[in-house]
Amino acid sequence: MSEQKNPTPLHQKLACVLELLQGATTLQDLAQREALAPAQLQEWLETARQGMQNALRGLPEAAGGPTHGDLRDLIPRPFAGQDMIVVSPEDALSLAWQRMQASDVSQLPVMQGTRIVGMLDESDVLLHVYGDEARFADPVSAAMVARLDKVNMRAPIEALLPVFDRGHVAIVMDGEQFLGLITRIDLLDYLRRRAR
Repeated sequence: MSEQKNPTPLHQKLACVLELLQGATTLQDLAQREALAPAQLQEWLETARQGMQNALRGLPEAAGGPTHGDLRDLIPRPFAGQDMIVVSPEDALSLAWQRMQASDVSQLPVMQGTRIVGMLDESDVLLHVYGDEARFADPVSAAMVARLDKVNMRAPIEALLPVFDRGHVAIVMDGEQFLGLITRIDLLDYLRRRAR
């Protein structure tokens, strides 16, 4: 039976990531100095980059993009912009969970190329792995929901309310083309901006 190592404290992770981002050292040198696996450091670095991108995207000036006069105006991260965090059905649940944490989101679209094939949220992951943590290695397809609440981009805003009432996220489509997701918070942010 292998002994589980103590997790690395957050302050040490932050210090390592900052050194790498500032170019103060190389990944290999830092791994050797801190007695850490280079792959672990690379994962921390990628998680930090994703988190910074998401934080910058959330700044007020990022919300002033083009208006279309339809539900596209409520999508904070359009799929076409390639900044939406996604997973594929073949990805491991552990990777999906890491992406959720790094991006501070509670659900991810499951994409097969440019086609949305499912949704995965925190509850799906929890229900799948509870009682058998080894199931984090299972593919996303084993836990995702394939029945999706799709809404046409030209639908009125009121069409979102029944979706939210079911506790789901709205999947905005233009015919068969996936455009993005709208959550309750996105709708509230949109309404708040309109009130200004």
